[in-house]
Amino acid sequence: MKRCCAPCCALCWVAVVLSFALLSGCGGGEKSVKAREPTAYQLIENGAMRLSRINTPDFSLLSAYRFSEDASPLTVYLEGDGRAWASRYRLSADPTPLNPLALRLAAVHLKQLPQSPVAWLGRPCQYQSDRGAAICDPKYWSSHRFSEEVVESMSYAVDHLKAKSGATRVNLVGFSGGGAIAVLLAVRRSDVERVVTVAGNLDHDWVNGFHGVTPLKGSLSPISVAKQLWIMPQIHFIGENDGTIPGEVATRFIAQGQADLCARKLEVVGVSHT
Repeated sequence: MKRCCAPCCALCWVAVVLSFALLSGCGGGEKSVKAREPTAYQLIENGAMRLSRINTPDFSLLSAYRFSEDASPLTVYLEGDGRAWASRYRLSADPTPLNPLALRLAAVHLKQLPQSPVAWLGRPCQYQSDRGAAICDPKYWSSHRFSEEVVESMSYAVDHLKAKSGATRVNLVGFSGGGAIAVLLAVRRSDVERVVTVAGNLDHDWVNGFHGVTPLKGSLSPISVAKQLWIMPQIHFIGENDGTIPGEVATRFIAQGQADLCARKLEVVGVSHT
């Protein structure tokens, strides 16, 4: 089987998006729980995206999208873990992101490439205030954040968005924990054209060991399926100053998958995790 899949040429579109988004200082300070959702809704409105809630068998996921007549693959941006922890020892009461970076990337994508079909997916248990009382088990933003039911629900939502857009293929772009989800989705779907991760948590056992925190015992491992993506075009962006997901994580993932001709690690100078 031919192993060369020219990821650099195939993924040049994401370099355009990232050059504008990651180098434009879109980081964001601490916000209260009440202030988080308006940030996302403002980004969705500014990007002229349509808001939709997708009810999967296990979760209700917030999504946004803007489609066109373009026959390109649908690019789906997968949000990060959000504010999973309030402190090193205290779980957050609400995992809604302080800074929805994947949504920011989707908005910049639409600004730079307005004819592209683009969608964004929040993660389970995020953006739940419009549903009243808490309905999620906290394990889904801690130990089980990459569990089978989470990955299946995200795949269900991708199916929904793909059908709505009329696309036949999808590109997956995941930030942080969304990068783990992108990989875990790609190995079980037959319609994924390429995978891009941004500060992707591609080996959570190694990352949690590096930080000396509890392993994610209820979660699937992206690096354990890396070899199944050995001919999948991939780019893994990491920040030069990222203290949360060190660049070694992407290096380990590419080596484990033996995907040296199909995957690239690109360091973005001068940026941190967010």
